[in-house]
Amino acid sequence: MLTDQLEQRTENIERRVHRIEQVLPGLATIEALRATEKRLRAEIKDAEQRMRTHFDVVAESLRDDIRLVAEAVATLADRER
Repeated sequence: MLTDQLEQRTENIERRVHRIEQVLPGLATIEALRATEKRLRAEIKDAEQRMRTHFDVVAESLRDDIRLVAEAVATLADRER
C-alpha cells in the first residue's frame, strides 16, 4: 500500500513539474519587464507632452474667443449709453 501511495505521489509531482515546464517559457524575464517599463514610461512622457501642447493650443483659442466676446459686449454696452 505504501508503495502505491508513493508511486501515486511521484506521478502527481511529475505531472505538476511537466505543467510548470510548459508554462515557464512563456513567462517574461526581469530584463524584458524592465525594457517594457522603460518603453512605456517613454511613451507616457511623450503622450503627456503632446497633451500639454494640445491643451495650450486649446486654452489660447479659448482666450481669443473670450476676448472677442468681451469686446462685443463692451461695444454693445457703449452703444446703449
